[in-house]
Amino acid sequence: MSASLVLPLIAAIGLAIVVTTSHRRLPPVVAARTVTITLAVVTMAAVPTVWIVAFGFVAHLWLLGGRLDWCAEAVGVGAPVPFWVGVPAAIIAVAGVVRVRAVMRSYRRLRYDRPGGVEIADHDQPFAFTLPGRGGHVVLSSGLIDMLDEAEQGVVLAHERAHASHRHDRYLLIAQLAAALMPILRPMAGRLQFSLERWADEMAVAHCGDRAFVGRTLGKVALRSIAPAGAVSFAGLGVPARVAALLGPPTVPLRSSAQVALWGAIAMTGVLAAFQLHHLAGLITAVCRG
Repeated sequence: MSASLVLPLIAAIGLAIVVTTSHRRLPPVVAARTVTITLAVVTMAAVPTVWIVAFGFVAHLWLLGGRLDWCAEAVGVGAPVPFWVGVPAAIIAVAGVVRVRAVMRSYRRLRYDRPGGVEIADHDQPFAFTLPGRGGHVVLSSGLIDMLDEAEQGVVLAHERAHASHRHDRYLLIAQLAAALMPILRPMAGRLQFSLERWADEMAVAHCGDRAFVGRTLGKVALRSIAPAGAVSFAGLGVPARVAALLGPPTVPLRSSAQVALWGAIAMTGVLAAFQLHHLAGLITAVCRG
């Protein structure tokens, strides 16, 4: 197996880790967009690599009698792929397709594209979430309404409307698809979800003007809240860290030099991802000629 197939992927993942570990020190909007782009380009690098390794492993199986050796060579896998590499790659490739189908089914089931509003669900447990889709449909439970006063309800609604107006469901979908295709990217997907919640928290602060009040409301709801997978909710991921961020000063914007370094690292990750795609292009060309 050629090092030119694996090394760019290792470098891309390494750069992605460096970029996304700084997400809590970035303004939430910048963090969310940065992690989303990084997730997308790393997935572009990882998926072709895994599929090519899996294909190379299958192509060299003795059961096929060498019938697909020409295809394996077209993508740079001229030598047999070791069992301990090929089998996991094949499992990840097949399982990734299955998981992506499950993610898309869940997204389509929850998506609400008609003009939406605020729905009160008759449920004793407090929760608040925004359904994916253009409708911006917010669901609050009767338990939440009973637990919070009017000002606290305003904080929750401002948070959820921020999710809806900025279409955070699209960001979340990218994270879920990346994690489905490549389980190794799940920590980065979690960082994106955290950044989305922080983004909405700061929009709630802009609405009410009191960071500490938003933090206290978040802590109060989070003790008993639930949310469906695939929806963005007020008491979502990383509540203790979010409360701590709200009780502290706002995150300051990056200096110009830091922005250049950050986006330079992302661009380099994209270059490495594009390099991986040319291997996949070799397979497509070979199959088309065949």
